[in-house]
Amino acid sequence: MRSIVLSLAAAAVSAPFVAFAQPAPSPIAGLAYDAPFFPGATYDANIPTPDAVLGYRLGDKAASPAEIEAFIKAIAAKSNRVKLFEYARSHEGRPLHYLVISSPETIANLDKVKGDIAKFADPRKVSASEGDALAEKLPLVAWMAYCIHGDEMSSSDGALSIIYHLAASKDADVLEMLKNLVIVVDPLMNPDGRDRSVTLIRQRRTNQPDVDDQSILHSQLWPSGRMNHYLFDMNRDWIFGTQPETRGRIAAANEWHPQYFMESHEMGSQDTFLFMPAREPINYNYPEHAHKWGVEIQKDHAAAFDALGWRYYSGEWNESWYPGYSSTWGALRGSIEQLYEMANIHTDAVRRPEGTLVSYRESVHHQSVSSWANLSSLSKNRVAIMKDYLAAKRKNVAADGRFAKRLFAFPPSGNTGRTQRFLDLALLQGFEIFETTGSFKGSGVDRLGANVTDREFPAGTLLISTRQPLGNLVAAMLEFDPRFKDEFLQEERRELLRFGQSRLYDTTAWNIPMLFDVDACELSMDMPAGTKKIEKLPTLATPEVKSAATKSIAWIANGDDDRTVSLAARLMERGVWVRAAEKPFAFDGVAHSRGSIVIVAKDNTLTRAELEATVTKAAGELAVPVTAVTSGLGAGDLPDLGGNHFQLLQQPRVAILAQSPISPYAYGETWYLLDHTLGMRASSIDFGSLAGLDLRRYNTLIIPDGAGSDDLKPHVESIRAWVEQGGTLIAVESSAHAFAAEGGIGSTRLLPDVLGKLDEYRLAVIRDWEGLSASPKGESVYARTPPEKVEYPWTIDEGDKASDEELKRRDQWRRIFAPQGAVVAGRVDDRHWLTSGCGSVLPVLYGGRTVLMAPTGVQSPIRIGTFVAAPEKPAEQASTDAKEAAAKNDAASKGGTTLRGVSSVSDTKEEPKTPPPGWRVAPKGHEMILRMSGLLWPEAADRIANSSYVTRESVGNGQIILFASSPTTRAATLGSQRVLSNAIVYGPGLGARASIKP
Repeated sequence: MRSIVLSLAAAAVSAPFVAFAQPAPSPIAGLAYDAPFFPGATYDANIPTPDAVLGYRLGDKAASPAEIEAFIKAIAAKSNRVKLFEYARSHEGRPLHYLVISSPETIANLDKVKGDIAKFADPRKVSASEGDALAEKLPLVAWMAYCIHGDEMSSSDGALSIIYHLAASKDADVLEMLKNLVIVVDPLMNPDGRDRSVTLIRQRRTNQPDVDDQSILHSQLWPSGRMNHYLFDMNRDWIFGTQPETRGRIAAANEWHPQYFMESHEMGSQDTFLFMPAREPINYNYPEHAHKWGVEIQKDHAAAFDALGWRYYSGEWNESWYPGYSSTWGALRGSIEQLYEMANIHTDAVRRPEGTLVSYRESVHHQSVSSWANLSSLSKNRVAIMKDYLAAKRKNVAADGRFAKRLFAFPPSGNTGRTQRFLDLALLQGFEIFETTGSFKGSGVDRLGANVTDREFPAGTLLISTRQPLGNLVAAMLEFDPRFKDEFLQEERRELLRFGQSRLYDTTAWNIPMLFDVDACELSMDMPAGTKKIEKLPTLATPEVKSAATKSIAWIANGDDDRTVSLAARLMERGVWVRAAEKPFAFDGVAHSRGSIVIVAKDNTLTRAELEATVTKAAGELAVPVTAVTSGLGAGDLPDLGGNHFQLLQQPRVAILAQSPISPYAYGETWYLLDHTLGMRASSIDFGSLAGLDLRRYNTLIIPDGAGSDDLKPHVESIRAWVEQGGTLIAVESSAHAFAAEGGIGSTRLLPDVLGKLDEYRLAVIRDWEGLSASPKGESVYARTPPEKVEYPWTIDEGDKASDEELKRRDQWRRIFAPQGAVVAGRVDDRHWLTSGCGSVLPVLYGGRTVLMAPTGVQSPIRIGTFVAAPEKPAEQASTDAKEAAAKNDAASKGGTTLRGVSSVSDTKEEPKTPPPGWRVAPKGHEMILRMSGLLWPEAADRIANSSYVTRESVGNGQIILFASSPTTRAATLGSQRVLSNAIVYGPGLGARASIKP
């Protein structure tokens, strides 16, 4: 037997290799789609076709970023109708391009045409007659943007078909269109995401066509190709400008001032095709002419689809409330907006319920026909659209227009880094921004909605008026409290109650001053005298770390500035020991805030020259000023350097959990904060490997939103043991929910779990408030006799004494109305290290259903809702109310219920007639301000008021820090992001106990 086997083996070796041919794909009826995109068109043979450059028929499969780049470069090199521009580079180094396509005459004089369009877009730069003449003769600028979501493939291939048709067609309708329009085509807005998607599809490609959209060939792995490198949804980034791709596009749009702005997408594979106009809610800064022409373009779009027998719809789920979408941002700049959403096919085809197939090539055809139909509408209506655009711009700058006497004022701040971020965003958007050279007075409202009368604003105050060509966008981004129409609110509430679904597609609040946490007022006035226009972002001076010979004992960076946290992280990574101040202090006569970092020469083994060089280099990278001091003595009761208020930090060794079930967005935002903003090393760990993870390598573990109790339950005990040994656990939203649930770690709990035990949590709330505001009177403290009655500063509503079942039913009702994204006022503990760099009120973007309850013993550095003095009222009314309240107190006391102490007759502060929301706790003489911006139903406000936005609790030698809602949303919530940065960088030193190494 052995000899036979050997003989067979030898024969196999000596025989020539025979390749086994793969069987041909089985035929599938309806799979082939051969319809020409532009039937009957004639083309210039000198212009390269997409098929020739790609090496396959356009639409047979998704083109890769490299293939798209090769085609647009080839066509730009051959066509005198096309000019190619590179406008940005992605995080992965891929170029982003747009092509300007127009008549050869326009392309030859492009700079002049662009200059005329810029003048036309600002009526202040031309006379009325010149503006009217430009409206008649200028080409209309149409911005065509494709594939901002990398896994929405058909849009880019549709763009290639349009580019070729415009560049090569010899037909009369194309030549006429090129005279009327300047067409800016951005064929691929997200090359990094698309490359991720195309690579996966080609890796999973099968020889046999796959038409089942549940197959893995039609799906994406975590995190999918939708987002860019850092996993940002760039179709939300237009008002924030955090990503390089977005920033390049905004700058390009500033140059071209388009009158039309289209974005192309895909949606569910069993859907059809959606286009504009949108349904309510529509941002009320939306230009009237944009809606008017959107309706007209819709008719031509529908006719083009009807001619081919294609199904479609408009509106339904698509709204234009949030200004950060591509096309809505464009509309608020004055463009007619358009959105396409084609059913997602990915590759091959998808079988629909009726049995028909929609192929990938057909989906590309849909995109192509849509673009052509809209461009045709623009071409035939060019003059009328241009005149309406000009009229809208004239209204924006009119002295008696809707945007007159609306001025946003931003007083100077010690947080230079954040001011730079704000200035950078305003200039990037093309806003006109001024700085005052002297003081002035103004009246209006502040961020909390309080009236401001004759407030004096100092020199250095930044000013942005809505009375400018981009007034619609300025108002949309800066106004504090945009509100929905009553009709929409009625429909939204019905949808929530009937179907448990919102009609809103995104967050309801996005106010830049609030998310950035910069002081701001909206004033009812025009620009005051004594201002200078800021033309470019000021360059911050490179700091010099100077030492007074050998006398300097330490170097200080002020804690007001967000960049100081980054400096601390970078210094520790370079082996420098750093301390953080827990209280304000002053050395050498210079005051410094809490959260300031101190580099003490005595702490470090580096030579003075080495230490100064290291600090100088790190500070220079961030442009953070550093002050040398010669004495550590604080005047009077201010902290001294050797005391307990300068804690030695420990270098963070950070792990962040990634992969499913973690939300890609939440992970990406945190990853971006660590890697890009803070500039510190961190290890991204696959959630699936958590069970076998050696957590001893890290002293900080971040679990972003996405994981639930079931996901984390198997790991709770191992994480608890690690925390007890000195680890810092930071968990956000649903992941925080898991640790606050029964069986989690620590004492923080979820609201539904403690509904029948709220008294303990009331006590914690009032202790926090009294700790911030207590001001006892001497006569009560030094009285020699005990009081006849002790007043307790809280109110208990008999409704809270309902049965557990009733309380749960009430909470289930309130959960229906959980905020989708509203800005609420955070009440800040001004002595906690987590809130370094924060003011007394921190606007936080709150969404989701996680409500954290901190009992006594758990620190709550930020609670939801701030207290302000109740408005005053006549003394006579106060007396009457006091007597009525006293009578109610007496009656309630006889029934065994303790109520809040009543104010005296002389107290003229108005007591709220009903207790403020949130466990019925309110300080005497105060009312709560909760909602700052966005939609917050009363039920949701009642549920979250006084709850904890962030909690911090010691567990053994370590700590657990929980966030009820994301502090890093879209890298734009700079106020709450500072709190997370403090937790990451300062936490291992200020909140956990590290062992001293022998």
